[in-house]
Amino acid sequence: MKKIIFINRKEVRGPWGGENSFMGALCGYLKKKYKISTDMKSNFDLALINALTLVTPEDIKKIYDKGIPIIHRKTNFIASGSEKIRKKINGIVVGDKIQIDFSRYIKHSIFQSNFSYKFFQSEGFDSNYDIINNGADEAIFNLYLQNFLFRKKRKFWSPSDKFKLLIVSWSSNQMKGFEEYNSIDKSYNLENTEIKFVGNLPASIEFKRIISLEPQPKKKLARIYKDSHALLFLGKYETCSNTITEAINCGLPIIYEDSGSNSEVVKNCGIPYSGFLKKDLEFIKNNYSNLIENCEKRDLKISSVGPKYEKIIERYLF
Repeated sequence: MKKIIFINRKEVRGPWGGENSFMGALCGYLKKKYKISTDMKSNFDLALINALTLVTPEDIKKIYDKGIPIIHRKTNFIASGSEKIRKKINGIVVGDKIQIDFSRYIKHSIFQSNFSYKFFQSEGFDSNYDIINNGADEAIFNLYLQNFLFRKKRKFWSPSDKFKLLIVSWSSNQMKGFEEYNSIDKSYNLENTEIKFVGNLPASIEFKRIISLEPQPKKKLARIYKDSHALLFLGKYETCSNTITEAINCGLPIIYEDSGSNSEVVKNCGIPYSGFLKKDLEFIKNNYSNLIENCEKRDLKISSVGPKYEKIIERYLF
């Protein structure tokens, strides 16, 4: 009989952020071996808790009191969630402190990046942990265009093509780089270049030059990735950007804000943003073939990430 794992998520169809996309992919992988429950009142053998989604510290304590092992996937809230949960008190982010405080009930913590672990450690975390980067669902986010009739590799940029630069952000939080995107929109005049934004804009921003689209479901978003040539990602203090993992899986070199875990996740699949977009795009174009090759080799797939979670789960199931 399959062991039952409780995961604190509510399945949301349609566009609802990278975190939802990753947890959906992880659940899909784990269902091969375990039965997944999202009902906290049900009977289960182990709890895999994601951040603070749909749970309170009291809920964690109740699970602990039943003798059920808990694995906790931590998220830094300095750039996520409501203003209240992002606030710092005595130098510690409120959302992070909540997670640290209930860590005494946790068998094992999973950090999405070394940056995230170091950040939590500086705030007082000291317990069992592993670091596992996120992975994208490669059945959707990959290098191929396909339908019922054919499957062929996506087309990459060549010097005769218009260069298509993509920006993606489900969140309208200003920490996601919108001040710089707005500045780029007001000033850029790049020959044979198109910039497209997909996601939610802050109410105070309306792009004039950058093409703006509403958030897209996963499959439509994947098609947009595969029609683009690079990703501009200027989010700050990211725990582990799912946008970056999805883009790399689709063959997009990254121009990234050198903040949080961005450089750790991108590695040799892109370059830090210099503040001069024209200069950075020239580098991407001049090194395009090498960058694409690096993207193809970078393993940020759920089929590689899932077994790492499974290994930790097996350690505590009894």
